[in-house]
Amino acid sequence: MDIVTHALIGSVAAAGALESHPAFAVGLVAGNVVPDLDAFSRVAGKQAFLRFHQTYTHSVGAMGLVAGSALVLMVVGQPVWAELAFGLVTGMLMHVGLDLTNSYGVRCLWPFSSKRFALDWIFFIDAVILAYTLLAGVLIALFMSNEVGRAGGSIAYVVGLVCIVLVRAWLAKRARAKVCSSGLPAESISIIPTTWSPRKFLVCRDQGDRAWLSTLDGISGIETEDQSVSILDVGLSGKVTQSREWTTMRQLSSFFHAVKQEEASDGREVECRDLRIRNFNTRFGTLTVRLDEFDEVVSKKWEV
Repeated sequence: MDIVTHALIGSVAAAGALESHPAFAVGLVAGNVVPDLDAFSRVAGKQAFLRFHQTYTHSVGAMGLVAGSALVLMVVGQPVWAELAFGLVTGMLMHVGLDLTNSYGVRCLWPFSSKRFALDWIFFIDAVILAYTLLAGVLIALFMSNEVGRAGGSIAYVVGLVCIVLVRAWLAKRARAKVCSSGLPAESISIIPTTWSPRKFLVCRDQGDRAWLSTLDGISGIETEDQSVSILDVGLSGKVTQSREWTTMRQLSSFFHAVKQEEASDGREVECRDLRIRNFNTRFGTLTVRLDEFDEVVSKKWEV
């Protein structure tokens, strides 16, 4: 999820505890935001951002450290700080749980594992969850004037959010079952949810030298907007496939391929992109490499 949605979710969930347990409420909001502070790794460059984002601050290691600190603070007689820490770890659990439903993967088991996990249930920016959260926040603010009402509203909001996630999991499972019935290996198929409609999914079938892109209705099973894309990885210059940008993107997505090549008198230009993520016609991760007639790199443009 994007950091704005995380912050709104934390705020609505914490509204009911603000008067009775203010430290916990503050921690809950902070915990829904703090993991994404790893985005500041962007100051060290694009590769550092992709390497560190959704890793250490999204891990059981980080959450275990905060939870341990809360227990210590409780033992030494610092209840307010302990309550803040418990709110922080609860918010972090909410944050990481929602990020797991997205697509690029969370290294949530660090330090026990460096593997990224992604469920592909919900896109990073989701209109349904955002609208539901904003509506719940407005209702709690306007119509729940007492502490008990706000607490009930926040609890109802969290329960509803869990229900939305479970429904999206069911829709994603249904969509995958439909696409995988074609007989292609599961690892050659990608199914990514869309932003505006919970029932719509972006499908990519990777068949070696060609990929087939389509939009799937997860309820009816109907696919539309079929598009064929040539994969030009074979024969691609090692100056491209051994570059840091290419290897970083391939670690994030096996569907990252060279898809366009334009010849010129003094060389050629190669465009590589992740065929899975097509929401908003994004070019995130797209790598454009200009090569001279000797296959030496003249320039690179990496859109991260």
